[in-house]
Amino acid sequence: MKKHFYTYVTILLAPVLWFTDTTIDYFIFHEPDFEIIPSDLIELWMRSTIILLVIAFGIYVDYSSRKLLEKEKQLEATRIYDSMLNATQHILNNLLNQMQLFRIEAQKSKDFDPEITELFNTSIEEAQVLIRRLSAVDTLDQKNIWASVDPESIDHTNKIEAPFIKQD
Repeated sequence: MKKHFYTYVTILLAPVLWFTDTTIDYFIFHEPDFEIIPSDLIELWMRSTIILLVIAFGIYVDYSSRKLLEKEKQLEATRIYDSMLNATQHILNNLLNQMQLFRIEAQKSKDFDPEITELFNTSIEEAQVLIRRLSAVDTLDQKNIWASVDPESIDHTNKIEAPFIKQD
């Protein structure tokens, strides 16, 4: 019932409005008969129009409030995602900066294998690209988030970004 609350309220309110209009016509405007269904076609047309408009308004309010709630849920999900992403970026940036110390020490050592240093550099670059791509996801759904951090989709030569991710 909560899903269509305003529609139900206006449907219940419609007969009350109809009866109130009948009562006002009889007691205030001194109609000769107390007619629930008026014999005057203009009066019948006006009451019917007003009742239909009231019910249509209830349906519209239900539809609008449902859309607004969906939009707020999506906005809240976006806020949570952004907060988690910022925290993750902070942690990873600290880690990457600390890893630079290892690179400097490896470059100072003459015995350290240059191939390992190159793999290390590639790993850091890949992590930076993935962080940028994750923070640039436009549509927040599981498929796009996971696709943005897929290491196999990184072109290490051109750094081409996926089409569903906005470019900086």
